[in-house]
Amino acid sequence: MLFLNPSPGLAKKFSIVLPSQSGSAVFVGDDSKVEHDDGPAEIPIGKSPEVIVRHSEFFFGNTLIAIQVENTLFNVHEYQLAKSEFFSEIFKLPRPKGNKPQEGTSPEHPIVIHGTTASDFAALLKVLYASHFSINHPTPEASLIIPAFRLASLLNFSELRAYLLPLAEKNLDDVDKLVFAREFRIKDWLAPALIRLCEGEAVLSTEEARKLDIDSVLLLWRIQEHHWPRISGRTYASTGNSVYCQSCTDWEYYGHMNATCQLCSVKVNTHFLSYKGRDRTNGDIDDAALKTEVKQWVEDRFIIRA
Repeated sequence: MLFLNPSPGLAKKFSIVLPSQSGSAVFVGDDSKVEHDDGPAEIPIGKSPEVIVRHSEFFFGNTLIAIQVENTLFNVHEYQLAKSEFFSEIFKLPRPKGNKPQEGTSPEHPIVIHGTTASDFAALLKVLYASHFSINHPTPEASLIIPAFRLASLLNFSELRAYLLPLAEKNLDDVDKLVFAREFRIKDWLAPALIRLCEGEAVLSTEEARKLDIDSVLLLWRIQEHHWPRISGRTYASTGNSVYCQSCTDWEYYGHMNATCQLCSVKVNTHFLSYKGRDRTNGDIDDAALKTEVKQWVEDRFIIRA
């Protein structure tokens, strides 16, 4: 039994009183030997005994369900799993007849889940136990969002899925958004993410390219190769003391010859380079052309796999 701010008479009966910033607390293990004067010892005549009710939100069950994913065992509260429509239906199934143990009742007889990984299931639990209803809840790490959303979708955690979707849109980078959109069939995310990647100065890293399918990588390469020379303010990235061929740069070398530079209007009569590629045009027009091309490609060729 725990007494918060007990009466002075009760507090004197115990040698251990824990002070706090706003009072004191007394814990008594065996309440059968305690007589306290915080209230009447007997129920007054004419009054019914107080009815004890369970809090609708914070009375948690203590039943644990054993889950095996790959070679890893998990012991999870039933009330957490019951947030899934899938698990809710499982828990309604009748118990097996005879002495056959029910799956999930012990680590020796777990519910075995196939078709996913232990790391994905752990990501789901980390988000599930994060108390996302709290005002000051921490935002899940980006690395947890995709696997948690994947299992929330497969196991029908509808509320958790609705919670994670806007977080994915806000916190995932464009490469991960493409991965996310393809896997979960969110077509509206595809073109914006592709356009931002095409317009960006950075080249895909090896790790980023591995996340994407080959069609997306080829699209990004082709679009960037086609539009980079024409986008206003865009320049080729080059390394000092390196050699580049005409095919890669669209620049052609000339020897001694009289010419005028198109950028600074300086007249030269020595060696110079001539750009043989497409004419530069207004950046806004090129950006619009890029966006149109990407959107059309998404409509025509970007297949969202099941």
